[in-house]
Amino acid sequence: MMPDLKIDQADLNEIAALVYQSCGIVFKDSNLSVLTSRLSNKLKENQVNSNEYVKKLKEEPLELRSFIGFVTTNFTSFFRTPRQFDILRENALPEIIRKNSEEKLIRIWSAGCATGEEPYTLAMVLNEFLEQNSLLVKGWDYSITASDISLNSLFTAKEGKYPAEGVKKMSPYYLNKYFKELSGEYLVSDSIKKKICFDYHNLIYDNGIREMDIVFCRNVLIYFDADIQTRVLLNIHQAMKEKSFFFIGHSESLFGLFKDFSPMTTEKGIVYVK
Repeated sequence: MMPDLKIDQADLNEIAALVYQSCGIVFKDSNLSVLTSRLSNKLKENQVNSNEYVKKLKEEPLELRSFIGFVTTNFTSFFRTPRQFDILRENALPEIIRKNSEEKLIRIWSAGCATGEEPYTLAMVLNEFLEQNSLLVKGWDYSITASDISLNSLFTAKEGKYPAEGVKKMSPYYLNKYFKELSGEYLVSDSIKKKICFDYHNLIYDNGIREMDIVFCRNVLIYFDADIQTRVLLNIHQAMKEKSFFFIGHSESLFGLFKDFSPMTTEKGIVYVK
């Protein structure tokens, strides 16, 4: 006999609370439909009702982790918000080169990297910057840490293989230089893939990362309430060097939220500085 797959409101509220306690993502009236839709899929997949699935989430930590990855919105694209990468090239990188002249290593963290488009874009930008300024930055290198809460997204990111639709807006220059076409899909070249370490990480906890020169955490804070935002920002802050650069989504702001980052206004927009 097929189980009743109707979602009980009390179960939905309890699952929303479990997600919040685990990773800080808030589901309320404005986005509760997303949780409802994803939960319906899980009930069909497991052939259980909503009350049974609540018990499963409570008893099986791996199922809860999988579910959180499933409900996380992972929309991203290569070179998303191009002006921020202009700020990276024109403002952040020259300043880092100027003050880190002894170590000659640029450390970057892509926090909430989803399926990898952002860290691969960062790698391409860094590669181009170092090549085009070879005399100025002789001996310099970079490393990128990319983290996300969705294991499925991380598997895609590590593989570095994208459909033609996913790269159609990229300039032919980058596509020809950093990708290889395989049966209608595009595989990221090893030359930049080897520069990136992908890892699972829940941003509400300190992951031990330190001494970052640049952090990208774009369109992630919007999923948290003010308390969790502050907690996440504290973790990011302690992962960064003094005078390092922090990029958030172009429509996001830290105004009135966190005073230990200072906004720096450039011709292309705002970046925050520790």
